[in-house]
Amino acid sequence: MRIRILLLALLLTCSCAPSQAIIDKEAMGSIIWPGPPETPRIKYQWSLSIVSGKEKAGLVELVMGDEGDFADPRTSPRLLRPYSIFVDGENLYVADTGAYRVTVIDLKNFKTRNITNAGQTEFLSPVGVVVFEGLIYVSDSILKKVFIFDKEGRLSGEFQGAFGRPTSLAIDRNKRTIYVADALANMIYGFDLKGVRLSSIGGNGSEEGEFNFPTHIWVDDQGKIYVTDELNFRIQVLSPEGKFIGMFGGPGDAHQNFERPKGIATDSDGNVYVVDSMKDTVKIFTIKGELLMFFGQEGRAYGDFYLPSGIFIDGNDNIYVADTYNGRIQVFQYIKKK
Repeated sequence: MRIRILLLALLLTCSCAPSQAIIDKEAMGSIIWPGPPETPRIKYQWSLSIVSGKEKAGLVELVMGDEGDFADPRTSPRLLRPYSIFVDGENLYVADTGAYRVTVIDLKNFKTRNITNAGQTEFLSPVGVVVFEGLIYVSDSILKKVFIFDKEGRLSGEFQGAFGRPTSLAIDRNKRTIYVADALANMIYGFDLKGVRLSSIGGNGSEEGEFNFPTHIWVDDQGKIYVTDELNFRIQVLSPEGKFIGMFGGPGDAHQNFERPKGIATDSDGNVYVVDSMKDTVKIFTIKGELLMFFGQEGRAYGDFYLPSGIFIDGNDNIYVADTYNGRIQVFQYIKKK
C-alpha cells in the first residue's frame, strides 16, 4: 500500500510538471549505417518520447509505463502513437493518433504545447500535419476532415469537400498548394491555402497513375509528388502537374520490394526514403528506384523500430521517423559524400 501511495504521489508531481520535452541523446553519434568497414551514410542522433516532464524523466517512465497515463490520453506526458511529423525549422509537429492530439515542440528550448480539438470537436485520429506561412493544417482520418489552425492553435477553417479517409498531407511551396491523400477514395487532392480544391489525381486500380489505398505523400523541391501506393506495394512518382513519371517497389520479400510502405521523403541529394512499416526499416532508393541501403530493425533499442509510420527530412538532412508503436520520434542524420 505504501508503495502504491508513493507511486501516486510521483504521478501527481509529474503530471503537474511544466510542458517540457525530454530529449534522449544517450547514444548520439554511436550508431551508424552501414557499419565498418563501409563508409557510414546514416547516423543516429537522438530520440523523444516524453513531451511533458522534469529533469528526472525516469520517474515519469516508472509511473506511466509504456502506454501513458491512467486517465485521458490527451494529457499523457508521453507520445503514445506518433504517426506523422513536420518540421518548419523552429518547431517539430507530431500528429499523435494514440493521444488524439498534435504536439508542437520548440526545437530551441523543447517547450511543448498541444492542439487537441478543432473548435467544439476533439480530434479522433489526427494523422497528417503540415505548416505553411504560419498556418497549421491537420487531417483527421475518422472525422474525415482537414482543419486549419493559426500559429496559436486556434481553429481558422477547414477544407471544402467530402473525404473518405484523409491521411497524409504535403506542401508544394512554389505552387502554394496543400496535397491530401485520401486512402479510401484512392485519390490525391490539391487545395489552395484556404482549403479550396484545385485538382484531383488518381482513381482506384493498379495501372500507372492509379492507386490502391494511398496513405503518404511528399513533394520535393522541384515539385515532384511521391505517393505511397500502400496496397499496390509500390511508390509512384508524379510530375508537378500530377502526371505519372515512374514507380518502383512491388510485393514480395526482395529487399527492393515492400510489405507495408508508409512514410516517404527525399534528402538534399534526391534520394528517396520509404518507411516499410511491417519490415521495421527505412529503405533508401535513387530516384530511379534502385535500392541503395536500409536502416533499422524490429526492436526497442536506439535505432530500432516497431511498426514505424511517418518520416520527414528537413533542409539540413535531419531524418525524423515516427516510431509509432515504440511511442517515440527518432532522429537520424544523412551523411553526404565528400
